Amino acid sequence: MATPAPASPASTTTGVGIPRPIKVFFVCTSLGNTRRGIESFFREAFDAMHGYPGLQAELYKGGGKDAPDEYRLWCFPKFSWPARILAKLIRRNGYVVEQLSFLPAIIRRIRRGNPDIIFYSDANLAMRLQRWRKKIGVPYRLMYSNGAPVKPPFDGADHVQQVTPLYYQEALDFGESPAKHSLVPYGIKMPAGDPVLDLDIRSQLRQHLNLPVDRKILISVGWISAYHKRMDYVINEVASLPVAERPFVVLLGEIDEASPPVIALAKQKLGEANFAIRSVPYEQVNDYYQSADVFTLASLKEGFGRVYLEALIQGLPCVVNDHPVTRYVLGDEGVFGDLSKPGELASRLPALLSQPPDPAAMARRREHVRRNFGWDALRPAYLQMFKDCYHNSRPLENP
Repeated sequence: MATPAPASPASTTTGVGIPRPIKVFFVCTSLGNTRRGIESFFREAFDAMHGYPGLQAELYKGGGKDAPDEYRLWCFPKFSWPARILAKLIRRNGYVVEQLSFLPAIIRRIRRGNPDIIFYSDANLAMRLQRWRKKIGVPYRLMYSNGAPVKPPFDGADHVQQVTPLYYQEALDFGESPAKHSLVPYGIKMPAGDPVLDLDIRSQLRQHLNLPVDRKILISVGWISAYHKRMDYVINEVASLPVAERPFVVLLGEIDEASPPVIALAKQKLGEANFAIRSVPYEQVNDYYQSADVFTLASLKEGFGRVYLEALIQGLPCVVNDHPVTRYVLGDEGVFGDLSKPGELASRLPALLSQPPDPAAMARRREHVRRNFGWDALRPAYLQMFKDCYHNSRPLENP
């Protein structure tokens, strides 16, 4: 899925003409401290590309433990109390503080490791690395993974990973050079075999997770907020159904200062026995998908939406807003509607929830992800993207 580019060698060349792999620093300041989609992507991207021929990958993160070619660098995590205090002082948010406090340690690693490419999605960190490149003394390329997404121009990046055709074309229509952009979607780790269908296993999972065994379950995964992910819409739609048709609602995601109104709304509209709102470790999320019957995400647009892939991997039917990105990611496996309208989600749920699990449909949904977004399918495209970044660009001059 990488954009066409002139053929280029698989490695760089040393001063004496000896080929060597392209050295890439995968940098994600919140990895190990936060469980958004971008952290899980960088985790999996490094794991997938580490040791791949033609590439020397190292991972730099703000939390967790060190491992081979994987390093935790000191910073103030964005939700820590020092980050919150400093954010108020500089009139920014905790995420900016996290990135700025990460900066000294990554500069030392850059000087020591001399990378060819820094692969990132942390814009404030990269802004400083671009401005101070001459002072740092290493001619690295900055490659931005545009999953947010950010609008053009991309003046601070030497190369850009566009993860959907919509935003790739938007950049070209703006006048950006095709040589500066690669269309390569997010990859995702694929489990072996088919989705879990054994009802006894699902029942055991539900008991383990303290979820009802004898009810249909609707799951949504994302920031627990009325903004962007629109968890309030999900609650209101389920509450509009007749009581006998309402599924048990599971909302998983980051809980912060925007979450209490959503929790209060769920208590008011659904009753405390009819929902669960939780923030759980990323490695536990698949258990919740396997326990559910239907997935939905009420956001009207996404930069990509890895949660769509996570749900499809477990064979779940997915009710989503009709948008070019959801059409690209889900293909023929989505249930599309105008979720900006009250009643749209509620009109789709009864039929989906009344259907028994369909093994063939569940396997087809997983295969869609494996074929289009599994790492086995995408590794060559990622290597080509790194080669294109190295051979088709030169480090931008400091402003």
